[in-house]
Amino acid sequence: MKKKKKKTSRIITGRYPFIIHADPLKENTAYPTHTHGLYDIGFPEFFMDPVAFGGKGNGGRINCSYDYFKKPKNRAKLKSILKGQTLKLAGIQLCRKHLKNDPYTYCFREVPPEFEAIKLAYGSGIAEEYPGIKFVQIYVEGDDYVLLDDYYRGGVRW
Repeated sequence: MKKKKKKTSRIITGRYPFIIHADPLKENTAYPTHTHGLYDIGFPEFFMDPVAFGGKGNGGRINCSYDYFKKPKNRAKLKSILKGQTLKLAGIQLCRKHLKNDPYTYCFREVPPEFEAIKLAYGSGIAEEYPGIKFVQIYVEGDDYVLLDDYYRGGVRW
C-alpha cells in the first residue's frame, strides 16, 4: 500500500518491508504514528498514539511489534488479536534487546476502519481502497483515553 507522504510527516525506514509515518508534533494537532506496507505482506497495519513515545519511540515499538509477530511461534497471538482479543506484553517480552528495562505493558487490539484514529492516519476511504485491510492499535496499559474516538477527532491535542 503506497500513500503520499503527508506534508508534516516524518518517515522512518530501514530494514523493514514497510514505512512508518510519524507526526513531528510541531503543530497543536497530530495524527497517529502508523505503518504503510504491512497489508501488502499479509499483516495488519499498526498504529500508536502520536504522543505516547514520540515518532522515534513509537517507530521503534512498531518495529519491535513486527519483529515479535513475524516469528512463527507468535503468529497465533496475532490471529487471536484479529479475532477480537486484546494481547498484553511486557516490554521485555516484546523486545528483549531494546525494551529490557521498559516498565510498560503494551496492549494490542484490532480496531475497525471507522475508528477516528484510522480515518486521521489513513483517510476515511481506506477500507474501500484496500478490501480486507486490518488495523492493530498498540497502546500502553492504563492509557484508556487512546481507545476513544473523541481523543483522535480533529487530531490529537496536547
